[in-house]
Amino acid sequence: MSVSMSEDEARFINRDLSWLAFNDRVLEEAMDIHVPLLERSKFLAIVSSNLDEFVMVRIAELKRMGESSKVEGAMRNELQQYLDVRNAMRQQMERQYTVWVDDIQPLLEQNNFTLISPKDWSKSDRESLASHYRDSVEPTLTPLAVDPTRPFPLIANQSLIIAVLLEDEQEQQVHRALIVVPKLSRLVALPGPPGRFALLEDIIEFFAADLFPGYTIGASAQFRLTRDASLEFEEDSAGDFLNDLEEELRNRGRGNAVRLEVLAHGNAELIEWMARALLLEKDNVVAVAGPLDLSLLFALPQYCEGEDLVYPPAIVRPLSLPWEDPFATLREQEVFLHHPYDSFDPIVDIVRRAASDPSVLAIKQTLYRVSGDSPIVHALVEAAHNGKQVTVLVELKARFDEAANIRWARRLEEAGAHVIYGLMGLKVHAKLLLIIRRDDDGLRRYCHLGTGNYNDKTARLYTDCSYLTSNLAVGRDVAALFNVLTGFAQPPDWEKLAVAPSTMRNSFVRWIRSEAEHARNGHPARIIAKFNSLVDEEMVQELYAASTAGVHIDLIIRGMCILRAGIPGLSENIRVRSIIGRYLEHSRIFYFANNGQPIWAIASADWMTRNLDRRVEHLLRISNPLIVKTLAEITRVFLSDTAKARFLGPDDQYYRPTHCDQVDAICAQSLFADRHDPRWRHLRERWYEQGDDPLLIGTP
Repeated sequence: MSVSMSEDEARFINRDLSWLAFNDRVLEEAMDIHVPLLERSKFLAIVSSNLDEFVMVRIAELKRMGESSKVEGAMRNELQQYLDVRNAMRQQMERQYTVWVDDIQPLLEQNNFTLISPKDWSKSDRESLASHYRDSVEPTLTPLAVDPTRPFPLIANQSLIIAVLLEDEQEQQVHRALIVVPKLSRLVALPGPPGRFALLEDIIEFFAADLFPGYTIGASAQFRLTRDASLEFEEDSAGDFLNDLEEELRNRGRGNAVRLEVLAHGNAELIEWMARALLLEKDNVVAVAGPLDLSLLFALPQYCEGEDLVYPPAIVRPLSLPWEDPFATLREQEVFLHHPYDSFDPIVDIVRRAASDPSVLAIKQTLYRVSGDSPIVHALVEAAHNGKQVTVLVELKARFDEAANIRWARRLEEAGAHVIYGLMGLKVHAKLLLIIRRDDDGLRRYCHLGTGNYNDKTARLYTDCSYLTSNLAVGRDVAALFNVLTGFAQPPDWEKLAVAPSTMRNSFVRWIRSEAEHARNGHPARIIAKFNSLVDEEMVQELYAASTAGVHIDLIIRGMCILRAGIPGLSENIRVRSIIGRYLEHSRIFYFANNGQPIWAIASADWMTRNLDRRVEHLLRISNPLIVKTLAEITRVFLSDTAKARFLGPDDQYYRPTHCDQVDAICAQSLFADRHDPRWRHLRERWYEQGDDPLLIGTP
């Protein structure tokens, strides 16, 4: 994969191709024979849902830019970038379906799950499906004719469609019509031995003639449409932001068509007609082996059984500290949690307890993405009902969670909470909870700062860090930040925090440049940073300069990375690895050696321009020795991973270690989940007794 680049741009990997490389690493998990079969199927579904969002957002944006450059006759690079990324996306879809057809589907059939195609339906299958179609499917269908008086209909985003050519023997004419597949279960059990299934779209296509009496179906084809899902509206202080957003959300499913998937070997006339009607070029039409939309594989655990087909049950450590009175515990000590290995329940519990605690006066919290039936929101509602002063900043602009957040915002307002809808021109991505309580010795602030969302569901699937404290300086900073968010207040001189967009970038740049200066002065210099995406060019340039100065840098980046690693004279001291596994790596942890006075920090932000310049984010330097020790050990384990790590090479490709399949390969996530794993002892001997400490040894 390559894009046309100038000399300056050759210092960076194209961000969209880097994202596709990340999705390829997810696809590798679907190909990994050491991963249980249903989990491999789930990774294949994740690839599909990831691609959908990528097409709706990034491909759509690049398509707009490319078409604009064609019209203006300028900015050819933008058009070429769109074409290159689109082609790379198509190639990835081909690889995805190759994995499905050649690997996953045959293994599922061996484990009692088989998709039976219409040509293989038996007589009893057809009879059973005819009954199911007549009783449960046909009443939900609406045939949509397309002719001069009935124009091509607006098809909603991500719809499955069946297009048909109808032959009228009397008029000797050919007509076209559409059937939109309803939102019903796509997997329909067939009679006979268990494990045999038909697809809903196959059933509808097979019996489609029933919808058009007097006509014969000459040809049919299955399609899936993806539209531009971007929201375009002005944040105008004179307008009603919530209502404007709701109106724009109603239009989201009507964006321009971006991609049309078609089942392979579909009728050429119907494909051409659909593409023309949707104003799509032929390269925006992607033929796949099927079934369309592999996210249906998320449902497989309902239909397949077997302990060996899924990961073993997760072992979640309960809090080892007394938590019957969390406020008493936090008065004595700070608490650090590493999710999902440490339960998220203490975070939910402290909000619940605050809601009913007579001594709690106020609760303030930011919400970005929460679960569908959020216990935290329910607790905030209860707190408002109980007369607490509850202030919640609900970020309405959280992509694809806007509608859910609007519902929660209204629910909180109805309960009497003060709800802030975000800030004009900025997204609030910081993860903050502030509880003000009247203790025996006066008012005290209790804080939680996290790297992940207040979402009890994703907290079981994502790795994140939680920090709980009653530290006075942290409390003052968090309280001041809420005043900035809710009122007219200028950012103060922060004591413990750095906050985007005002001071976070400067803090990171200062720390990086300090390491470079230490290296130039002959001192050991080290940077280790773990986060999700690196696409900010200024931060990359700072890292290049530090590498050139002699700083040894390890970056643990799950997703996009535009930095080119291991390039002589540019980045030979930088090593980049990505870890993809059972859990989605989401924590943000930073380490700077600082000439023997180490800096450890956690943050809500990645090194993306949007995080550093266009969002409200927090960066917290950790000084508690016990928490520093925990962060150091977590980081050492990540740097020791040989099972799930992929390393970015100078050719911009990711490679797994040659010994990744060995029995004794180190899987960081497995070690975090099992503190009794004997490999812990071997690693600690290596780190602490043999002097092979990855925090100190920087040999990319």
